[in-house]
Amino acid sequence: MYKEIEIKPITDSDYDFGYNVKKTVFKEYVEETWGKWDEEEQISSYKNNFKIENNYIIEINQMKIGWLNYIEQESIIKINQIFILPEYQSKGYGTIIIKKIIDKSRKNNKSINLCVLKCNKKALKFYERLNFIKNGESDTHFFLKLS
Repeated sequence: MYKEIEIKPITDSDYDFGYNVKKTVFKEYVEETWGKWDEEEQISSYKNNFKIENNYIIEINQMKIGWLNYIEQESIIKINQIFILPEYQSKGYGTIIIKKIIDKSRKNNKSINLCVLKCNKKALKFYERLNFIKNGESDTHFFLKLS
């Protein structure tokens, strides 16, 4: 299974796919946290954060199944978002992707940080299973680091 998953840099042609994945996967959590999904606001935010160098398409056998945004800095990797389409969730694909990033961080002696919406209990359990621990919180998010 490790070989069939690819993390590919996005291109401008992936713009709509990325937004649609975000909306499909994330909308319910945004609504639970902030009360509504404002389409104009979400599109504006997505446009402002759509930087090719930080975003990747997740593919299985050349089929797009998700979107990943992470930033690698000098001593840290910050995972901003990973969205896997619902029909591909709970099949181990997210685990493989995060383990690839963990391997990269260990190889390059970097820490990993991320945050999770408090209402997204499924994501929190997922990261805790992969040895991430809480190291802070805001009103809406838990902050996690790799232990």
